[in-house]
Amino acid sequence: MEHEEFILENEDLKVTISTDGAQIYSIIYKEDGSERMWNGNEKYWAQRSPILFPQVGNTHDKKQVFKGKECHLGNHGFARHAKFSLAQRKDDQLTLYIEDDEKTYEDYPYHFRLEVTYRLIAKKLEISYRIFNKDEATMPFGFGLHPAFNCPIYAGERFEDYHLEFSSKEKDDTEELKLIEDHKIDLSYEIFKKFPTVIYKDLVSNWIKLSNGSHGVTVAAVGYPFWGIWTPNGPFICIEPWFSHGDREVVDVPFEKREGVINLESGNTFYTAYSIEIF
Repeated sequence: MEHEEFILENEDLKVTISTDGAQIYSIIYKEDGSERMWNGNEKYWAQRSPILFPQVGNTHDKKQVFKGKECHLGNHGFARHAKFSLAQRKDDQLTLYIEDDEKTYEDYPYHFRLEVTYRLIAKKLEISYRIFNKDEATMPFGFGLHPAFNCPIYAGERFEDYHLEFSSKEKDDTEELKLIEDHKIDLSYEIFKKFPTVIYKDLVSNWIKLSNGSHGVTVAAVGYPFWGIWTPNGPFICIEPWFSHGDREVVDVPFEKREGVINLESGNTFYTAYSIEIF
């Protein structure tokens, strides 16, 4: 099935959302026509801003057990490959959704509905998520976001011209945190040779800004216990708020007891949100 694209537009931004994974395909800054989202070039990474559900990453043995059955969700789950349907469309707002079907139920035996709402406010795109447990059983899941931003943004710039700025001073008690000096990480591909994904837990900061000192994007998220920073040595960088993470070692506990996994009781709804602001 071919994907469909929807456009949200105001005086500042033109945003394109696809039904393919409900991903953000484009954010154009109208002041100068610059594109801020990664274009999905398969040479580096074919995705753009996938939703990670019902797991972030994968388990160490690539297996999960749900309701006593061995399952295989695949890396980052299935939402990023799903075709979303339109729930509601307004001038400045769009809601897309997926629900369980025979295919999802095979490896994730729960009845659910996942809604994502995009709302455009000036130079900010607000994105919110609602996950409904329609099953009779408690539903365990991981959840995270994986937006990718052009870096550099303009021709003639380099990846190394940019830095990541953190909203608050962070403790330097791990090797990854020691990358942060004066609330900033100066970007270089050498960082990602040592740390294929830079993962932070329990940051004080509630936003991370990609900037060269004059322009960039700010990703803001409150309540997310993990942030991931990743690039495959390509001309983009991902700034990723997560609730859970994949196994980084052998973890001999049930899926529902893994760090960060959300256990949503029958009939309940999980809500979360984040935002992307352009400057």
